[in-house]
Amino acid sequence: MTKFEFYQEVEVLDNCLQKECIGKKGVITGISEENGIIYGYAVDLYDKEYGYYFKTDCLKPTGKQFKREDFY
Repeated sequence: MTKFEFYQEVEVLDNCLQKECIGKKGVITGISEENGIIYGYAVDLYDKEYGYYFKTDCLKPTGKQFKREDFY
């Protein structure tokens, strides 16, 4: 099981290397996993035109969960 699920809303924490993303919110659109190990997540931030990759410890859940149909 992953820490975050697809289409779950997350917020970028202040330990993130991409300083321009700190405090921003977005949705999980991809999970980097191999052999049961989660390496990070693809996140579409609401105010950016393209997605970002973040390690697990750079994100926190907001408690909001969307469905796939909300985006496609």
